[in-house]
Amino acid sequence: MATPLATAQRKAKLARWRAMADASTDALRAMATHRGLKLKASRRRKAGGDFGKFGLVDAGGKAVLGIGDDGLTASAAEVEAYLRGAMHADWAGSTKGLKRRKAAPEAKPEPAPKPKPRFKPELSNVYAKLPAAARAEAFDTLVYTRGVRVERIVSKGQVTPEDAPMVQDRDEWVIVLQGEARMRIADSDEITLAAGDHVRIGAGVPHWVTFTSTTPPVVWLAVHFEG
Repeated sequence: MATPLATAQRKAKLARWRAMADASTDALRAMATHRGLKLKASRRRKAGGDFGKFGLVDAGGKAVLGIGDDGLTASAAEVEAYLRGAMHADWAGSTKGLKRRKAAPEAKPEPAPKPKPRFKPELSNVYAKLPAAARAEAFDTLVYTRGVRVERIVSKGQVTPEDAPMVQDRDEWVIVLQGEARMRIADSDEITLAAGDHVRIGAGVPHWVTFTSTTPPVVWLAVHFEG
């Protein structure tokens, strides 16, 4: 025999189930009404009956879904699926023939600004602003650091006097960039230097420039350094 507590619990559980069922039925009824249909719900609890089943009829009472000879036959899920499918069909039909609007292209993010350079190089050209060197050779120091000096020399017909050879206290590396020159180092034979030719002259070694072209003038690049 059931105790009063068990009976009360069973009644409360049944009440909750009925509330949930009623809420589900009300939702289906609202969906059917929106479609212009009427929901039929059976509450017959006889053995073999159609309790918990549903059906749909139109405004004129004509069977649409779940109406059988012996009662209602559709489950709540079947009714909901039918109504949702009908809604989708109506929506698809209402949009037929409408032009689809192209989605606006996504805006490309702006590139991050380039950082400002911390170092600004000073660009020069060894052939720029060549001096005339009409009376004497022209010397321009391009780079000077501890132990190293780089200079540009422009000669235009100048030569070294035989009795006054050039003698430096540091080693010298010299290259001809333009024109043609001839040179004698110590007691060597005379050598000819064209553009691209270079030679090293040791510290304290006497040497003579015996010829420099005038058209074009000779442009030398000389590097003085500790040997």
